[in-house]
Amino acid sequence: MSMIAASFAARAAAAAAGTGSAATSNASTSSGAGNGTATNAATAGAGTAGAAAGGGGAAPAGPSDFQIVWSIDIILLSVFALLFLLRLPRFLARMYRFSEWTSGLILRNRPYHMRASGRRVQFSVGNDANMNVIDISTDDSHAMYQEKAFAQRISATGAQVQGSYPPHVSNCITFFRPLLKLMHARIETGVSLSHAAMMVAWTGALVFPAFYMTEAFTDPVRFGWITASQLPFVYAFGTKNNVLGTFLGIGYEKINFMHRHAGRIVLVSVNVHGLGYIYKWCLASSFMEEIANPQCYWGLIGLICIDALFLFSTEFVRKKAYNIFLATHISALTVLVIAMLNHFSGAIPWAYACAAFYLFDLLLRITKTRVSTATLRVIPELGVTRVEIPNINSGWRAGQHVRLRALSSGMGVFGWAEVHPFTIASVADGPEGMVLLCKKAGSWTNRLYSMANSENGRKVSVMVQGPYGGLGNCMVSSFSAATFICGGSGITLATSAMQEIIRKDLNGESRVKSIELIWTVQDASALVPMLPLFTSMIQRSVFTPIRISVFYTRAPIGKFPFAEDFFRSTSLTLSPGRPKFHKHLEETITRTTALVPGSKSANASGLFVGVCGPVALADGVFADAGQIDPYRRDQIGGVEVHAETFGW
Repeated sequence: MSMIAASFAARAAAAAAGTGSAATSNASTSSGAGNGTATNAATAGAGTAGAAAGGGGAAPAGPSDFQIVWSIDIILLSVFALLFLLRLPRFLARMYRFSEWTSGLILRNRPYHMRASGRRVQFSVGNDANMNVIDISTDDSHAMYQEKAFAQRISATGAQVQGSYPPHVSNCITFFRPLLKLMHARIETGVSLSHAAMMVAWTGALVFPAFYMTEAFTDPVRFGWITASQLPFVYAFGTKNNVLGTFLGIGYEKINFMHRHAGRIVLVSVNVHGLGYIYKWCLASSFMEEIANPQCYWGLIGLICIDALFLFSTEFVRKKAYNIFLATHISALTVLVIAMLNHFSGAIPWAYACAAFYLFDLLLRITKTRVSTATLRVIPELGVTRVEIPNINSGWRAGQHVRLRALSSGMGVFGWAEVHPFTIASVADGPEGMVLLCKKAGSWTNRLYSMANSENGRKVSVMVQGPYGGLGNCMVSSFSAATFICGGSGITLATSAMQEIIRKDLNGESRVKSIELIWTVQDASALVPMLPLFTSMIQRSVFTPIRISVFYTRAPIGKFPFAEDFFRSTSLTLSPGRPKFHKHLEETITRTTALVPGSKSANASGLFVGVCGPVALADGVFADAGQIDPYRRDQIGGVEVHAETFGW
């Protein structure tokens, strides 16, 4: 490795001909000549000894550029390994059941009749021997029972089913819980203190190799090494099938901020490296001569690729011309790997790593892609298009999303080329198949809505890729209570997660004792199309009480959609104004801790708070969760917030 470093240093010094600058720390000497040429002598062995400019004295031996940046990479990877070990107990807890091993990986279609449960619920009042047995394997018969306390799970053979509850592993030990409020504090919209701390630490780790035993502004060689060493992290953090995120149990969208941050570091380092040489060549009037060298013009191509990635990755371009952003990303990242291989042989290991991450992601994307026929229906009260894909009905977990592409001329000339992410609104292995709710929020979703509105029940070919993201190694069914806070079309997270909890509860596989949904919409009429589903969930949740609170923020226009005495139960309420999340969280803790410990658990195992909606909504929930009294927080077993926000 030191020989590679020495060879690279020699070529770098040759590229800096005519400047009369000192030799680099990689042991190359440059002597200025009248015509700007240089004579270079790279040492063998360690490749670190060199002559000081004009002094001729031997400099003390030190690590090569390769060794320095390679050591930093090893340190960063060691940090990831440590984080993996810290999160390993939660991963092992999730794998307690074999079905979890493949859950949330590949979309598939399974005949529904093969998955129908043979379990039933048996109700008895007091010591009455007469039993009222209702089959719950389908959704055909649901009723509200006041005798829920006397309900029992029985198998198809009539035997009582014993609960098999999932193990719960908290995301934070009790001693460090007070730090969660600080780490979740927002320093700006969507950016927490923990995010900022990670970015600062990452930058700090690279300050050392940038300035150790080198002159950053007169000898830009080291920044070329930093660029090469950081590019694999840029690729790894940016892929949808994120290797680093998978090991940590984090979705790619949660770790994408590190992709952007590592990209900014690469942007700065590659420009210091490339423009430093261009500046030297221009001073020596040798730019055309130097750039004719294949090694140099491939370096210039790489510089252009990274600068183009930055320019076309700005928020303005992503929102206004996402297809351009996507096309430049794919093309520039591909050319960049080729440029690295041809620019300098020392960068080959990192170029291969970039190619490996990219090709692995591409292979999994192809594996996760399905083409099917979808039925489009409009829900005007919500302003969304309901996309039903019955031929895809299994393979995802609650909270995961897919990337949807509509293959129809009705989407416009280039509409088929656009792909958009949507959280899955239905539960896996259900009779409906996959259901997506696509809110009108741009030109593509508006065209989709118009196409569905022109013919209700229209059939369209779609390409679905996923599933991605989700809750990672977090199991909602392992908590004592679950609260879902949603805004508008963010209801998709709650509908899928709540149905999954209910099904697991009926099978004796859930610890959840209390479920609450807080849904904020603009108009009260938005509740109308969701009312059948809400009612069904309340009725089917035999063992766990459900409370659904809907809030509307605009005054109703025209006739109010519900009669005055329609909401007579506390299980489903409709109220004007905005909810006070802190109050609802406190009430959930009170209800859960007041329940008599039964067979589910003698100890509270935490409160799960799922948020789906605008970034501001998620930030507000994090702030309110941080205001919970420490005693109350420990009483429930901790509070864990998971947020899914609108955006790309």
